[in-house]
Amino acid sequence: MHPHLELSVPKGRAVNPVSGTNWEGTGVRPDVPCDAETALDRALSLAAARLA
Repeated sequence: MHPHLELSVPKGRAVNPVSGTNWEGTGVRPDVPCDAETALDRALSLAAARLA
């Protein structure tokens, strides 16, 4: 290695303190389940209702 070159490799992982697992390979379950095609419209309607 060159004397002015440094390599840093971070190591970390998110772990749920309750289950002891993480969401890798399973994803995160949404608060409001809906199809991907309607997700934006659903989010906008929920935001509008919250602001009203």
